[in-house]
Amino acid sequence: VVGSMDAHPSRYCATVRVQRPRQEIIEDLSYMVRELLIQFYKSTRFKPTRIIFYRDGVPEGQLPQILHYELLAIRDACIKLEKDYQPGITYIVVQKRHHTRLFCADKNERVSAAG
Repeated sequence: VVGSMDAHPSRYCATVRVQRPRQEIIEDLSYMVRELLIQFYKSTRFKPTRIIFYRDGVPEGQLPQILHYELLAIRDACIKLEKDYQPGITYIVVQKRHHTRLFCADKNERVSAAG
């Protein structure tokens, strides 16, 4: 699990666990998110008010169970840090073969392929 460590997602921290093959639910997610929240606080001196969680590799048939388990794990990580800490959580699942492309609404904000 990787987390941004600043307000301009340019610095990251990662936490890694070994997981059984074909295990789609992220085991120990609560502990991993807690570790990342602690690192975020050490880096910025504040707790995030919102968490955006991007998730890949979720089979459609297991999405409801995985979503339920992982959202509870993220909430649990927040509560373990501070009883009343309840940041907004956006949970985004990325599916393969979606053929979706995202573009800037303002052409002046676009960056060329050269950077």
